[in-house]
Amino acid sequence: MKIQVMFGSASDERVFGPLCHSLEKCGEVKMEVASAHRHPDRVREIVTTCGADVFVAGAGLAAHLPGVVASLTAKPVFGVAVNGAFAGLDSFLSIVQMPKGVPVMAVTEENYKNISDLLLRWKNLPEDKIYLHWNRSLESYSPIQKSLEDIQKDSGAEVLWCSHTDEKCLGEIVSPWELPKVVGLNLFLCEKEQLTSSNLALDFFAKARHSGAWVGANNIGNFVLQWKKLSEMRKSAWN
Repeated sequence: MKIQVMFGSASDERVFGPLCHSLEKCGEVKMEVASAHRHPDRVREIVTTCGADVFVAGAGLAAHLPGVVASLTAKPVFGVAVNGAFAGLDSFLSIVQMPKGVPVMAVTEENYKNISDLLLRWKNLPEDKIYLHWNRSLESYSPIQKSLEDIQKDSGAEVLWCSHTDEKCLGEIVSPWELPKVVGLNLFLCEKEQLTSSNLALDFFAKARHSGAWVGANNIGNFVLQWKKLSEMRKSAWN
């Protein structure tokens, strides 16, 4: 597997140094410093010519780099939210809240190892089934009911519940009042009306700092698309 790491500033070495080291157990790792704002042409050149199977991009503050990378490639993209200000809240929301069709899997700075853990586990996951963990006592909660139906319909794969300790577990559906248990591809779900509350963004961020790689709140489309991208990556990188 070829992994291209990109960060917006050399001052982020305290983050990308350990990150690159952790990714070496997954495959060949290359690192470049290029800013989406200061070096847009260089970013495009790297993404379109490097031949990577997966990208990991990190930035702080406005943190546009992961989203720009995702707009330039069909490969999976992870985004690392660097703690530039507000403990990384601003960069996390910039990375995770991508529009539908351009997904980025966002992790917080302290959870950079979640990326290598997810990639290694993905290698052995079944292709026709999606094993997810969710709180089974909340199955009647309408956002969870609908999300399970939509994930199965859009992915064409069978969606099955599993324990958070199961090696087959891809990720987790997490509601506002609970903490994540899975280091995987996680989906934050809530009632649509709750998205008007800025306090919910703080709750989402707190969950992300706990564990997991996340797509945007209630963004089932990007969750499924990211699953498809990772599945395609597995075929090309490991088969």
